[in-house]
Amino acid sequence: MCGCDCLRRFFCGTSGVKHLILGTAGHVDHGKTALVKALTGIDCDTHKEEKRRGITINLGFAHLALDSGDVIGIVDVPGHRDFVHTMVAGASGIDCVLLVVAADSGIMPQTREHLDICDVLGIRSGIVAVTKTDLVDASALTGVHERIARFTKGAFLENSPVVDVSCITGQGIDTLKTVIATTMTAASGRSIGSVFRMYIDRIFSVSGFGTVVTGSVKSGNLSVGSRAFLLPGHKELRVRRIERYGEEVGKVMAGDRASLNLVGLSKEEFERGMLVSDRPLAASTLLDVRMRLFTHAKALDTWTQAEFIMGTFQAQAKIHLLEADRVLPGQTALAQVHLPSGCCAAAQDTFVLRSSSSDITIGGGEVIDPHPLHHRRRPPRLVAELQELAHGKLPQLVALEAAKHPKGIEHVSIASALNISPDEVSAVLRPEPPEGVAVLSSGDHHYLITLRHYKSLTSLAMKSVADFHRANPFDEAGRTVEELQGILGMGAGEDAKRLTTLFLERCVQEGALKRVGNTFSNPSHTVSLSRQELEQCRIIEEFFKKCGMQTPVYADLVVYTRQRHSIDEKRLRQLMKYMTSAQVLFEVEGQYLHRSIVDACRNALLKELQANPDGLTVAQFRDLVSGNRKICLLLYALFDSEGITERKGDVRVMTEKGKKIIC
Repeated sequence: MCGCDCLRRFFCGTSGVKHLILGTAGHVDHGKTALVKALTGIDCDTHKEEKRRGITINLGFAHLALDSGDVIGIVDVPGHRDFVHTMVAGASGIDCVLLVVAADSGIMPQTREHLDICDVLGIRSGIVAVTKTDLVDASALTGVHERIARFTKGAFLENSPVVDVSCITGQGIDTLKTVIATTMTAASGRSIGSVFRMYIDRIFSVSGFGTVVTGSVKSGNLSVGSRAFLLPGHKELRVRRIERYGEEVGKVMAGDRASLNLVGLSKEEFERGMLVSDRPLAASTLLDVRMRLFTHAKALDTWTQAEFIMGTFQAQAKIHLLEADRVLPGQTALAQVHLPSGCCAAAQDTFVLRSSSSDITIGGGEVIDPHPLHHRRRPPRLVAELQELAHGKLPQLVALEAAKHPKGIEHVSIASALNISPDEVSAVLRPEPPEGVAVLSSGDHHYLITLRHYKSLTSLAMKSVADFHRANPFDEAGRTVEELQGILGMGAGEDAKRLTTLFLERCVQEGALKRVGNTFSNPSHTVSLSRQELEQCRIIEEFFKKCGMQTPVYADLVVYTRQRHSIDEKRLRQLMKYMTSAQVLFEVEGQYLHRSIVDACRNALLKELQANPDGLTVAQFRDLVSGNRKICLLLYALFDSEGITERKGDVRVMTEKGKKIIC
């Protein structure tokens, strides 16, 4: 690629401390392309159709070396009204505008339209260049200056430098270069950001290199050899080579004009509106926005269709107004944009709206939430939240995303939804999380849940545990994590279990619950048996003792306790569970054995295994304890679960844990 003159016009960018791009704007045939050539020596009209018609159709790219040694990228946009979508694509990546007004024509329709577009795209720095000054006299030139002053009054270009130039005579070109250098030096450097995003404005193939894409880097940075993704679609690519100004570089960042030689991408896979990122980003067909209707536009009714343009993405969208049923010219409004296909947007991205017939620009605005819920209604609470968010920052956006997930959401998922990096979300959580949000952390996992939802889940957990205690009054333990995970509706999987555990541990810290073994219980719950209940436990225990080495039959126990001692089956089950927790009884596969039997058989087995390390069969164990096969199988299962024996083929052998017990 390097050294190929035909490519140099595509490989534009910035260098130096600041990475900034200058873009032209103005009416067709006012001399924008000629002015760029006079400044840089680069002709941005490179297509045959542009030469034949004498107008710019595609975006053009050049660069200007400043006396300071810095180099700025220049994007030349078409001025014809038929190519406004191309103008928006170019203007979306610039930091400073060079508004071109021809001295012999003055302010024209696209002069106004382009200024409105630059304003709604958030451009706040610029210069006015009055071209073709060789065609008018001093009086006419003064009149043009007066009209420009009136035209820019109240706009971001008010009080900006106005420079008279002639591309024919060269008058004012050096002065304009100096003004550009001063203005660009004073301009604020953009925030780099963590996520690399670049809308593709051109794609072509280079023999020996493959596919090359160009664009203005919106955020983040990208290096040679890195992974990249074509979005939407998440196609994974590799960056083979990067160039700026026709020179190979190792890295590009926000504010650069860049060309990327990508491995794994063919031209046929590209569609206009796609972008390149350094990670998969979520596309959305819904966007919550704050929009402004231009003063010359018609009033906008809710559910109006309009052309939505963001970067190189454009689509016919439906605009659902959220604050009112109608927006008047000059007014701002909250709205939800419904798109026919996914757009990879981020909060604070800017966009332009044109009429559905695409013959006039009607407004534009800024994305508030790139992944909102579908607002079927317009409750006052929703409007209030969006109004606050529209004037807020990232913490408010993170809090809003958490509010969409009543059971909590991990910070990585929030980053994915907002198309930002997890580190940016983590930074929002330090030193204090956003107002109204609780954070549950474990290592690198940070889960966010609103305090409102946290309190609701806490109440539900406490109620569930209380219900368990009422049903099991003689059980010291409470609900397990797995049980509460299901009851609270936290979902399935290890991630949901981790979040549930963190939530329950926080409840313990706050005194709402207490931990009992591997369960969670009511802090005030204690088991205290009455004399009658203790006597009933003694009766049950006597039954199991009398069974000896015979497997107890539960039906016999029910009859014995009900008929002879008036213990109903519900109370019987509750007391048996209590006796199991107290290890008076052992439960094995739904069967209960008395501890005297279990302890005696355990001791006998371990001593025998110590003498016979090769192990014992079920039959040998049966003979050892004078039992039957059924009870010996139950005992083997119990001892395996205790970890003191393990099965090897047809025998049981003693484990290291068993050896420690016998010692």
